[in-house]
Formats: sequence, structure tokens, C-alpha cells
Amino acid sequence: MTGHISKGFRTAAFLSIAIVIPAGGCGHRSSTPENATTDSYEVLYRLIGKQVTIRGTFSLRGKFGPYVLLGNQQVVYLVPRGPFTWGEPYSEMESKLVAATGTLSFYHAPNAEPADPAFARAPDYFYFEAETAQLRLVSH
Repeated sequence: MTGHISKGFRTAAFLSIAIVIPAGGCGHRSSTPENATTDSYEVLYRLIGKQVTIRGTFSLRGKFGPYVLLGNQQVVYLVPRGPFTWGEPYSEMESKLVAATGTLSFYHAPNAEPADPAFARAPDYFYFEAETAQLRLVSH
């Protein structure tokens, strides 16, 4: 009987979460950045096109440019549209906790045709445009 109650409780908790998350957003744009300190890929995906603030560890050493590493190991890149210099103050932020605010975008890599298992497909990723994103150090 205990196992049945426990299973029922887990199901009820899951349904509550599943109902609450979609109801969290509204249809209008806000001039205030939304706080995206979430560990959910799905929640980040729903924030595409909105101005958000994320917190995480900054690095200049990403595959596609500098990035902010979130708590769930999700990465949000800072991608420049053109020439961009990543000197100071960015070099002083390396491996430190930062808050980054910008309009969240998503890059979906095209599928390679024909699919050759010898070649890796570029990954999809979230990003901010480097020119318009704001980065600041966060004190602990």
C-alpha cells in the first residue's frame, strides 16, 4: 500500500509541476528583464526572444565564443555579429560568477546532408548578441 501511495503522490506532484510551468508566462513583452536562473532547457526555450538575466560562470574559451555556464551545465554563448574585442574587462571575468542580460536567442544547426557518422553535427545552442548583452561581476 505504501508503494501505491508514494507512486500516486509522485504522479500528483508531477502533474502539479506540469500545470504550473506553462501558466507562468503571459503573452505580452515586458520592458523589465526576466530572471532566467532556471535549470530547465525547456524554460530557457520558452524565453527565446525575451530580455532575460542569467547567472553563471563566465569563460572566454567556448567553441563558438565566450559563454556563461549555468548551474545545470547549460551554456549561453555571447556571439558577436561582427568584429568584437574580448579584452578587458572580459578577461578579468574569466571563471567568475557573472550576471548577463540580453535578448535570448537560439541557434539551430542545420542537419548535415547526407548524414555521415564520421562528421559531427554542430550543436544547437542558446546565445546573446555580444554587442547588446550586458555583463557584470556578481559578488558572492
